[in-house]
Amino acid sequence: MLNVSNGAVSPSGSRWLVFMTVLAVYICMIDRIAISIAIIPMAEDNGWSPTVQGAVMSAFFLGYVTLQIPAGYLSDRFGGKWVLGLGVLFWSLFTLLTPASAALGITVLLACRFLMGVAEAVTWPSIYSLYSRWVHPDRRASAVGLMNSGISGGAVIALICTPWLISVWSWQGAFYLYGVLGILWFAVWAPLARSRPADKTDWDMAEAVLATAEAGSGADQNDVSAQPVYPRLTVRGMLRSRAVWAIAIAHICINWSLYLVLSWFPTFINRELGADLQLAGFLALAPTIVSLIMAPLAGRLFDRLVTKGHDRLKVRRIMQSLAFVGITAAMMAITLTDSLILSVTVITLSNALTAFSIGGFATNHLDIAPNQSGLLMGVTNTLAAVSSSASVFVSGWIQDLSGGWDAVFLTAAGVSVFGAVIYGCLSGVEREFD
Repeated sequence: MLNVSNGAVSPSGSRWLVFMTVLAVYICMIDRIAISIAIIPMAEDNGWSPTVQGAVMSAFFLGYVTLQIPAGYLSDRFGGKWVLGLGVLFWSLFTLLTPASAALGITVLLACRFLMGVAEAVTWPSIYSLYSRWVHPDRRASAVGLMNSGISGGAVIALICTPWLISVWSWQGAFYLYGVLGILWFAVWAPLARSRPADKTDWDMAEAVLATAEAGSGADQNDVSAQPVYPRLTVRGMLRSRAVWAIAIAHICINWSLYLVLSWFPTFINRELGADLQLAGFLALAPTIVSLIMAPLAGRLFDRLVTKGHDRLKVRRIMQSLAFVGITAAMMAITLTDSLILSVTVITLSNALTAFSIGGFATNHLDIAPNQSGLLMGVTNTLAAVSSSASVFVSGWIQDLSGGWDAVFLTAAGVSVFGAVIYGCLSGVEREFD
């Protein structure tokens, strides 16, 4: 329920809900990334070529882009509890079925991975929809920061635990264990979670009540007829909104560099800087671990600055600028050194600054479309997923074309500069949609 006292609105159960959604993100990333390790023994057992291995890993992302927008709409319309819950349940079942599908043939496995991607597509849109109803506006960046830490945390767990599980059990056993984790999560979530507080009072209503009380108008606090009427989020509305363009382009540009590092950095330090595979894998964890730590800190910093009276738009623009500056500087610096340690250091520092996006575009969705933040996240995350895939492919193409890595990193720097300029010029924090 919502309690209004001393100018604060606090939904009971919000901490539990944030904890469970963070845990869901951890499970999501573990299940998603485990295949990147397990594919090695899977290919050996089945005699798969590199082309087949690439198809297995990419099938997930084909499914991932299909359901984000519908998931956002369904979460905003009917509630995020069951959209997220069923998403976790089904992707966990497909994780469990991965060994059996591989045994049945490559076509069945590709279908399984595709459907797993479809199920995981609901994660971010549904969580944003839940946060818009459960988390106070003054604490949303902190919640999103914690949730995003699960991206890095899940990746770290998968990269460390999966090789160990394969060595002591089997690659099949790793998928069985990870699948069971998600089913256990659903068993807790389904009976206890709710899509919104029990009284079904949304944050707009609560804030209107507070505003009326603070103004001392003497009006009936249940009368919110004076509230502005905001339009629904439509394609036309999004295309005409400067703030939506700013969020979408920032999301696209951040993901370009993020997935460049996740996908190609181990290869770069192995082939270009001479690290052996084991060392390359170990060093590649450093940027991910830093992101795990920095994401919740950046979210909390944003909330504190705004709570203390700093202008919300200025804080968002400054924090997002820091993220893009970090990426640009790192991408340019890495072209100027052949040092393994220095290269890892600059990428790690870049990831630390990239975490400030939590106070930038990452929570900006909740400003401009609080009741349809799930749908808006679905739209921008779909575009960002396309950018992620394009980044991995184009970076490989640039390597073939140029015969080196400098052009790859300089391209990423250029993308980041573009994102910084667009977000700095177009971003906004005023509510535009319902």
